[in-house]
Amino acid sequence: MAKTATETTSKTATKSANAKSTRQRKEKPEKADKPKRQPTAYNLYMKENLQKYRAEHDGMSVKEAMAEVAKLWRDAPENPNRGQEPKARAAKAPKEKVEKKPRATRKSKKAAASSETDEQEQEEQEGGDSDE
Repeated sequence: MAKTATETTSKTATKSANAKSTRQRKEKPEKADKPKRQPTAYNLYMKENLQKYRAEHDGMSVKEAMAEVAKLWRDAPENPNRGQEPKARAAKAPKEKVEKKPRATRKSKKAAASSETDEQEQEEQEGGDSDE
């Protein structure tokens, strides 16, 4: 919605006055200026040993080779956690399934409305029979 406090008369002048932000934005550093994070010991190990492993096992897919080299990482001297058991992961609680009601369409709304009126008529007839 346009600001009413502007003193401009032309449409373009009003648009440009409204488009200006009153809040100053912080300038983000460019990605080129941001230094890269140092690779971990695992990253260095995988980079070095995955190529060697794939050269030795030509027919193996990348996924299988990664899994095998990762197994070798457990006992590698470069591994700072060598000999330790991997941390146990907490089991996730299963999500409760919420039953969704089917969306009402025009036909189903009409059918529901007519069934309600039918039920009311039946109740009135039953109620009238019990009084007699």
